Amino acid sequence: MNDKVFGELTYDGGWTKKENLMLWGKENVVKIVVSAYENEEPNAAQQDAYGRLKDDLEEVSKISLKKLKKYMKEIEEDIIAYANVSEIPDDVFELVTISEILFMESGSFGIMCKAKWDSHGVAVLCKECEIEVGPQDIVWMEE
Repeated sequence: MNDKVFGELTYDGGWTKKENLMLWGKENVVKIVVSAYENEEPNAAQQDAYGRLKDDLEEVSKISLKKLKKYMKEIEEDIIAYANVSEIPDDVFELVTISEILFMESGSFGIMCKAKWDSHGVAVLCKECEIEVGPQDIVWMEE
């Protein structure tokens, strides 16, 4: 499918594509996932959210990295215990890998990450005017 905002998408449990994005100071090949059934197209809220991400990528990157580091500091003891490290490194990519960005029907999107300390991963939930970080459950509760 060729969406007017997302561009060329392939259906794989949701509409997907790969995209290069500069997030958290590093160029990443990220899977973009639009939450929808095969017979549905991305809705206006999802398209707006994607536009917001693209237009404000630098700001989203800066704020979400700051909040991710704060969250990691809050759960530092767990990270040290389960990731087998003596301290939290400055480079979050030593502990976190971006797996996909999920655009939900509500217009929120989640930067879904694998985390060395948590088999369920960690997520950055970006609502229209708010960014929060936590276990991936924060995104699934929003969906």
